[in-house]
Amino acid sequence: MSSAPQRMTRRESQEATRQRLIESAISLFADHGVAETSLVAVAENAGFSRGAVHGNFSDKEDLAATVVQSIVGELGPELGRALNSTKSSNDRLAEYISTHIAYCRRHPERAAAIIASVGHLARRAPGAASYGERATESVADLVALFEDGQRRGEMRSFDPTTMALTLRSVLDTAVPTYGDIAAEEIVATFEHATRIQETTP
Repeated sequence: MSSAPQRMTRRESQEATRQRLIESAISLFADHGVAETSLVAVAENAGFSRGAVHGNFSDKEDLAATVVQSIVGELGPELGRALNSTKSSNDRLAEYISTHIAYCRRHPERAAAIIASVGHLARRAPGAASYGERATESVADLVALFEDGQRRGEMRSFDPTTMALTLRSVLDTAVPTYGDIAAEEIVATFEHATRIQETTP
């Protein structure tokens, strides 16, 4: 005799509702953009009334920031493993770039949603901390990688912050927009930009 399915607690039910709303927003933001997507559409697409959105998010900016946080939260651990390996700084950089591009290829909808959400937040909520803090952390990890490469003598002298921001710009905009972009070309570009130049005798 099969047992009756276990009922979710109130907290579990609320979290399940929140996750369904986030997934609904990801889908709609990717297809239509944030400004063109109403909160009513997000709720209805998830199978709820508008009240469900307002019960979980203060406004559209809060929802967009949560979408960014959710997607970055998925990708972050993968990028962290690439950065924290015991390989050379050049190999870690290549793995970081390849990992990011592979994620965008596996999840094109999520890649499109994060571009739409970040662009919307930059225009409507420039002081929003949730994305800014995570972006800063991401760049800080890259800066640390570049500084480590320079200390090891594996990379030439350059400004690590400028290089990190340049790489993030490529990965956060060009890669999700042009899904078929070649990972090896981006790896080669930044390997060339950071490597120690050989001197002729």
